[in-house]
Amino acid sequence: MKVREGFVESHGHRLAYLAVNEHLASDDQPAIIFIHGVLASVNFWRDCVPASFHEQRAWYALSLPAHHPSTVSENFASQDLDEQWFYDITHGAITALLGNRKAIVIGHSTGGFCALNLAIRRAPNVIGIVSIAGFHSGNWGGVEGLLVKLAAAGSWGRSLFAFNIWLAKKSAFVQRLFASLLAYDRQAYLASPLSQKMIDNIRANVRSQDSSALFYLFRGINRLEIAEQLNDISIPCHLLAGTHDPVVPAEQSLLLAGAIKRVKTVVFQNVGHMPFMEATEVCMAAIEGAVNDIASQYRRYRIEADAQLEGER
Repeated sequence: MKVREGFVESHGHRLAYLAVNEHLASDDQPAIIFIHGVLASVNFWRDCVPASFHEQRAWYALSLPAHHPSTVSENFASQDLDEQWFYDITHGAITALLGNRKAIVIGHSTGGFCALNLAIRRAPNVIGIVSIAGFHSGNWGGVEGLLVKLAAAGSWGRSLFAFNIWLAKKSAFVQRLFASLLAYDRQAYLASPLSQKMIDNIRANVRSQDSSALFYLFRGINRLEIAEQLNDISIPCHLLAGTHDPVVPAEQSLLLAGAIKRVKTVVFQNVGHMPFMEATEVCMAAIEGAVNDIASQYRRYRIEADAQLEGER
């Protein structure tokens, strides 16, 4: 796997990215972009991708804002972090990275929200999305839901929020323990080789996280709500969700599946928020299948469009 690290600028934010196997990229194929969830980093994806992505496919990973090594704008604390803000930052970064090249966006958790949000607002360079444990509302459960509530509480919750981030930065053991709380089957999660690899990959970034920037990001997440806009999605969409996700309640996933027109859904039984580790084989197969399906639909669309154009000449 050949990896190039870099940064793109978007509305004053500097977002980290990985460009993987660029020598395999083709301009006539859509790019593949992965976006991680909160408290992880762009390096989350180094091992949490299907096996073929290690050596046989070109892809990118893009950082969420406010996650090390990314940096925030000078006026970040005063910005109104709403759905449009997330769109502007994410779409701006993708455009800076790829130009006008078309892309399939795959997101986990908040990355899944970003993918859905791009589709709702019809980002011109996004042709399909895959949301893994994504959400329509920032009203979360579990340990990450607690952090959202502390950020939403304002000044009195800030010290408690910072303390929890400090704990997560303290040691690899604490990081792995926190991450295991996102799983339904904690034994399966801890037994998975991917769980330790993921922690190893993100450890240096997590230790350097800016708790102040994360506080403002989480405060904005608390206000997110896109349920009423989901039927605006017109591009192919794949939803991957666990039946026992402690962060994103099952009813959120059901609402997503019922509201989006061109949706295909894979439900992982007895799985929580981390299907990569809890159900590795079926999760990786679902990701690869979703990417192949969206790419195939895009190829058919281009063939039909070219044929129509030829017929009009």
